[in-house]
Amino acid sequence: MSSQSIEIGSVSIDRNAARRATKLAVIVLCLMMVLQVAVVAVLTVGPQPLRSVNEVPAEPDAAAWDDAPTETVSLDPQQMALPYGGGSVDEVTVQAVTNDTHVAFRMEWEDPTADTEINEPNAYSDAAAIMLRSGSQPPVAMGASGDPVNIWYWRSSWQHSESDPGGDMYSYPHPDNETKPGQAAGNPLSKSSYNRYAQNYYATGYGSLTNAETQPVAANGERTDDGWAVVFQREHDASGQYDAAFEDGEQMYLTYAIWDGDADEVNGEKSLSYQFLTLDTDDGTLSAADSDDGGGNETDGTDGGAVAGVTDSALWLVGAATNWPALLALATVTAWLVSYWRLRE
Repeated sequence: MSSQSIEIGSVSIDRNAARRATKLAVIVLCLMMVLQVAVVAVLTVGPQPLRSVNEVPAEPDAAAWDDAPTETVSLDPQQMALPYGGGSVDEVTVQAVTNDTHVAFRMEWEDPTADTEINEPNAYSDAAAIMLRSGSQPPVAMGASGDPVNIWYWRSSWQHSESDPGGDMYSYPHPDNETKPGQAAGNPLSKSSYNRYAQNYYATGYGSLTNAETQPVAANGERTDDGWAVVFQREHDASGQYDAAFEDGEQMYLTYAIWDGDADEVNGEKSLSYQFLTLDTDDGTLSAADSDDGGGNETDGTDGGAVAGVTDSALWLVGAATNWPALLALATVTAWLVSYWRLRE
């Protein structure tokens, strides 16, 4: 028997080739493990922790947001109910922080124009909203009968208008003075001034938007270098009939919408997310929800179906990336056999 080979039954193994093939197989194993870590890092979109802070910030540029985890949410045109339209904003980044008493959500998106005046026809305000429901996932079409949702809404004209934030275009001439029937009737969209810059709404489907009797939500929006950043803030506890309940053990579902005034977006014409995020109020995580809303409302027939399909594919890849033991073993053995065969030639 040669010192350069080992005889195992009728099989002769070249020692030098086997030693070099083993080194190459170890290198392949290490590279596969590095690739696994990289794939998981790239594809994992959640869960992310809801950062606990001493004081929940009201300002979009507060230092508390610097280390808060960020989710990037894709937006699409509203195509579920008339009037269809929107879609001028492709995505919004969202963050969340909490403490023992308050919770806050920050939204940031690109918008090259600041549309803050509605004092003439065809002038529309930039705006943003969060739709929330605790417990079960509601239909994305602003809830449904039996599945009410809570909507927090901010409008740039309420905070940054240099004229009447309720809209001078809704005034009517009068011999003594101009009249503003919206303000006279107490319409929450026609106030002469605002101090919380947000409205708290309930809805049970399109066309059912109702201004809540209680208004516990505050909002603050500021211009960034390339768009808007808006913070919504509220105490955990709220007394309204359909107010989102931030209670331990109750999972919260959230989705987002943006209106671009310069693109004539108003009412149903908006950019919105067809994919919910979930906020687990028990362990404090923010992550992508399942694409099926749990109520038989499939998203495959809308643009949101494409978004959900991409999300499902990403989650499948994440699962594969986190279950690689068999693949690693197969790759290592294959690398050894191929290397040994080539080295013996």
